[in-house]
Amino acid sequence: MPEKKQLTEKDSGVSIDLNVQDILTISLPDNPTTGFHWGIDRADSRILRPTGDPVYEPSSNLVGSGGRTTFQFEAIEAGSTRLRLIYHRSFEKDVPPASTFDLNVKVSGQ
Repeated sequence: MPEKKQLTEKDSGVSIDLNVQDILTISLPDNPTTGFHWGIDRADSRILRPTGDPVYEPSSNLVGSGGRTTFQFEAIEAGSTRLRLIYHRSFEKDVPPASTFDLNVKVSGQ
């Protein structure tokens, strides 16, 4: 039976073990009104595949307020990969990301 694992910004830098077909959900603080957004910088898509586009949910209806963006991945093949998400302005070239989320993922076959 596939498991669902949920992580937040507090989990950046950890290692996680999954089994094939497990679902990994990562929820991170976001405020798109600043021009920043979260994006996938690194992941082996043969091992860990996004199940759709990230979903943004505002924390309130106030203009300029922040919220959270949630990514969902499915473990599809045994192996190891580094998952790196970056919080950046895609139009700013040669500028380091404002924040990163890193995770070492090990997927075991069933």
